[in-house]
Amino acid sequence: MSSITFREPLVTDADSIWKLVKSNKPLDENSKYLYVLLCDQFSDTCVVAESDSKIIGFLSGFISPKKPDTLFVWQAAVDDKFRNKGIAKELVFKALSQTEPHIRFVEATVTPSNKASLKFLQNFASQLDANFTKSPLFSTEILGDGHEPEDLVRIGPIQKNLLEVTA
Repeated sequence: MSSITFREPLVTDADSIWKLVKSNKPLDENSKYLYVLLCDQFSDTCVVAESDSKIIGFLSGFISPKKPDTLFVWQAAVDDKFRNKGIAKELVFKALSQTEPHIRFVEATVTPSNKASLKFLQNFASQLDANFTKSPLFSTEILGDGHEPEDLVRIGPIQKNLLEVTA
């Protein structure tokens, strides 16, 4: 992966990120403005992967105000041509390395049909020798418009000193 770089996003990356997410079903499509805000206000917990000056991966995350020891990963997208090369894992490792040392957990939501994301998160937890739990979070009734329910995945506690070894 020497030709792929990982960095904090810039506001000028928002359009490319928005297009990447739009082309990565089943991710929810959000407004371009949201990605501008993420790049501006949450750049320290978001990461882009870049190859030949093209954004080929993006992870959006934030430190949960309710759980200040938790990095909540909202979305992760990798361009089809670059899948199965460990980029998603590197996006999460980079986001964790950019956060404060007190971050001990990673959380994300996953729909029941998104088997690839669930498997990725299980493998990530296993690689870090961290606990993996999954529990119902938002029902279809709450999410509306035929949206699948979202389960909460929680990984941790994570020992940040292990991140350098496993990355």
